[in-house]
Amino acid sequence: MTLFIYVLTIILNLFVGVRYGKNKNKNINSFIFLLSFISVFLLMAGYRNTSGLSNDLINSEIDYNNVINGMESSYEVGYVFLMKLGGLVTDDFYFFRSGAIGLFLLLFFSAIKKWAPSPHYVISLFCTYLIVLSSEQLRYFLAFVVFSIGLSILIYSKSKRKKLYFNVLLLIASSIHFSFIIYVIFNIKKISLNSKKEKVIAILVILFSMLIFMNDNNIPGLSLLLKYVDNYKIRVYMSQTTSLGFLYPILLHLTSILLTLWAYKLSLRSNQASTLVTSEHVYKLNLLAVVFFPLFMLQWTFYRLARNILIINYYVFSDIRSSRSISYKKRKLFSVAVFLSVIIWFAVDLLITTPASNLLIPFFKENIFFTL
Repeated sequence: MTLFIYVLTIILNLFVGVRYGKNKNKNINSFIFLLSFISVFLLMAGYRNTSGLSNDLINSEIDYNNVINGMESSYEVGYVFLMKLGGLVTDDFYFFRSGAIGLFLLLFFSAIKKWAPSPHYVISLFCTYLIVLSSEQLRYFLAFVVFSIGLSILIYSKSKRKKLYFNVLLLIASSIHFSFIIYVIFNIKKISLNSKKEKVIAILVILFSMLIFMNDNNIPGLSLLLKYVDNYKIRVYMSQTTSLGFLYPILLHLTSILLTLWAYKLSLRSNQASTLVTSEHVYKLNLLAVVFFPLFMLQWTFYRLARNILIINYYVFSDIRSSRSISYKKRKLFSVAVFLSVIIWFAVDLLITTPASNLLIPFFKENIFFTL
């Protein structure tokens, strides 16, 4: 039953996104949008994992119980605040989890409806891959939602204060999961596609990555710096290596760069100035994210830094797919490439680097709402 709901949600949104776009037949759009929200909520809130192969939910439940009983938590202040709010309502972690998912999912869907050129197309891509990880990683999902809203405003809003809004939301996201603070680099005022400065930065990143590789995937001098870092989590994250596993996130992010470049090239041929501006901006952000490559060599977990910006890529992809000023044949070919890239991310993350028994099988077999 879970698999049926999952596939149906993807197909319905893909069909409506391709067939009707954002402004055509609003009755169908609204109905499918509401149905999708309910389906995604049930898929995520109903998720359980008793495999013993992933401890994310178990650790979250333990920490929630500790916090509501007055004990300290090692998690960030924003997430602790949310747990304390939850403790005022319930002492059941899964009830708190369902409430948090429902609230943040509502914010997430509202942002998609407001900013995405083709909301259903974005929902379809999200449900294909990101929904599985979002179901397992509650704290990360909550931070991701706040960050994605900020990124949507940064790219699509015409407000003069959009950078301020982005930074405020970035701080909130970082208070839930500290890793999001790294996206402060998106505040760089201007990235020129033809600037020598950007090319020099890219070359330096590549050379630095080669240096790390030759040093057994260790950043030279990092161990000395970590002695002065008080945060235990940062020391753990920064003191590990991945052997050749770093090639996976690098190759995955290269697919994002190629697709956003393709989207930018297609938008050059359209007569829609807004599409050109947003596709160029998102392409530049993906190029800028190359600076994360050295971190991929320390720990596989840092691939999330590339994964988090997939959602804004989906916005741009939906814009290209719904643009009538681009030929149908080119849009169709581009959409096939986009969906293949999502499948590649899915396969690498949920089948190759993570055994299916850890997350994927529990996602489909242990949902409390759909398991008979």
